[in-house]
Amino acid sequence: MARILVVDDEALMRTMVEVVCTRMGHEVLLAENLSQGLEMGRQGVDVVLLDVWLPDGSGLEWQGDFAHLPGMPDVVIITGHGDGDAAEVALRSGAWEFLTKPLKVRDIEQCLRHVLTFRKNRVPGPESLLVDSGHILGAGVGMSRALKLLAQAAQSEVNVLLLGETGVGKEVFAKALYRNSARAARPFVTVDCASLPETLVESHLFGHSRGAFTGADRAREGLLLAANKGTLFLDEVGDLPQAMQGAFLRALELKRFRPVGEVREVSSDFRLVAATNKNIETMAGDGSFRSDLLYRLQGLTIVIPPLRERRDEIPALAQQAVSRFCLHNELPGKAISGQVLDMLMEYPWPGNVRELIHCIERACLAAGQGDLLLPVHMPTHMRVDEARRRMGRGQEGVFAEVAASVAVQPPACGFQASSVPSGGAAGASAGLPPLSAPEEGLPALRQWKAQAEEAYVRRVWAVSGGDARKAATLAGISRGHWYELMKKCGL
Repeated sequence: MARILVVDDEALMRTMVEVVCTRMGHEVLLAENLSQGLEMGRQGVDVVLLDVWLPDGSGLEWQGDFAHLPGMPDVVIITGHGDGDAAEVALRSGAWEFLTKPLKVRDIEQCLRHVLTFRKNRVPGPESLLVDSGHILGAGVGMSRALKLLAQAAQSEVNVLLLGETGVGKEVFAKALYRNSARAARPFVTVDCASLPETLVESHLFGHSRGAFTGADRAREGLLLAANKGTLFLDEVGDLPQAMQGAFLRALELKRFRPVGEVREVSSDFRLVAATNKNIETMAGDGSFRSDLLYRLQGLTIVIPPLRERRDEIPALAQQAVSRFCLHNELPGKAISGQVLDMLMEYPWPGNVRELIHCIERACLAAGQGDLLLPVHMPTHMRVDEARRRMGRGQEGVFAEVAASVAVQPPACGFQASSVPSGGAAGASAGLPPLSAPEEGLPALRQWKAQAEEAYVRRVWAVSGGDARKAATLAGISRGHWYELMKKCGL
């Protein structure tokens, strides 16, 4: 018996699904809105039937939250408005299916039967993956989806394409895939297409015979042959020269190729894992990358999210990098101060995990024999970035937004125009204490700022419907900073 959660504001739809589920022998939970659905789902569910248009928000925006309820349910999106763009968003975000109302009883029965059969027979999940102790598995929506696909790929021989920005850990994923595959005891050969000399790409990949070209004083096997029975990791495949793409496509399809200068072909049974930080579909569209090769690479595509979308992993990644660096360099263990952790959580990380690790190593080196990482140990560009952010928040950040969105009247400060230095008469006549006012006026200014800040926080909290994630996004600050403001305002 499975547990089915239905989140739909139409009573008729909820009743119909309840009848179907009961007849199939399953337990059903019925919710009218998102908040009620999430609360019910904390009991653990197997399948979620989620409507798009709900009283307290869009089901598409909360799809990931439902997918991460206890039981890791599969989500079926249901809507009364057929929308191709919405369907694409839902399916790319990991939805099992996108169904359009009006639904018939047999549609619901068939969908539930297929989902539950899939759940029963699917391959082991990411929790069963074997990885190095030096790597963190994230729990966020994007990373969990990537790890699910990685677990599926590890159980097959399908070609895998890893997509993601520079530094997100594509090679880490490739090695994890190799380590969990049936080829784990065989070679793992890495080819960096961006660093291959264009004139020698063919020789590096396919090998060459003695005398095949100037300088070929002896025969040498290529990297494809070196990966025989193992895994070939083609990093930065988007940089593979066009002249070589056709030859490599043939080798990939037939697992046979001819070394440079040879007459006979040789065979290599390799499993291909490719990676790139480029938009390879756009490249195929404009002709700079062969579309037929792209189709062969896309046996299974895994998108690795950037670090800025996986901020929950930053504390663990940082502490892990500290421990590893200190151990390898015989330095005493170090803790990460709260100020440094705030910097790490606020920083945008354009270089992703690789940049984070390098920054931590730089900080450990600067800390030397100390046992605590402080802001002074961090790279200068991060300290400058934090200072600019702090100054922006203090002067024009929060209060500029407050002035535009919240009507908070400044308190009477008791200033007389005669007491205001030259140039401040206009501010005094408006009832505002100028920044150059005597000290007795500053408490009133600070009080006004505090009132404006609290009014702004409460308004954002109300508009966001009590959702901290959405509130932080609306305010344009990190979730950690938003929690600080909530605490300060007594929310």
